[in-house]
Amino acid sequence: MPQLTLRQILTWELIRWLVVPLSIVPGVAGIIIRYVVLRWLVKESRGFFRVLERVTIEYPDGLSLGRGVGLNLGCWINARGGVTIGDNVIMGPYCVIHSANHRLDQLNVPVQQQGFEEKPVRIGNNVWLGARVTVLPGVTIADNAVVGAGAVVTKDIPSNAIAFGNPAHVIRLRTDGTEREA
Repeated sequence: MPQLTLRQILTWELIRWLVVPLSIVPGVAGIIIRYVVLRWLVKESRGFFRVLERVTIEYPDGLSLGRGVGLNLGCWINARGGVTIGDNVIMGPYCVIHSANHRLDQLNVPVQQQGFEEKPVRIGNNVWLGARVTVLPGVTIADNAVVGAGAVVTKDIPSNAIAFGNPAHVIRLRTDGTEREA
């Protein structure tokens, strides 16, 4: 199992002792406090982002956030393998993003001792993830996509798609509203 760096250990401790208690501060004051603290911890932030109460971000040094990102109540992001979230992305309550998973190939070694397989997650611009969406490692959700509540995203979602289900599948594409029925 790979050794954690001193920075990772200190960041983990900082998250537990500073960010987690701050995650329960309500209202505008909480949003501002979380923005200031997380802006310092994340890999990159390209503008203001809004983080509501009880959001957990593991390995924030692997997280890049665009402008106008909104993380709703209780979202959980594991950025160990890298997570990039584009501009104007909104996530409903209790969304989960995984960028790493336990290895499990060796039957004679406990799963918790086999290390991790890390795969980056990319979420494009102007994406809406409904409540309780789960995004698994290695997935790309392209620009202007909408993923319906409760979906489990196991494969890439193309631009302008509306996807639902477990596993998530595209049900139709969004349009610009200029099409006319015959």
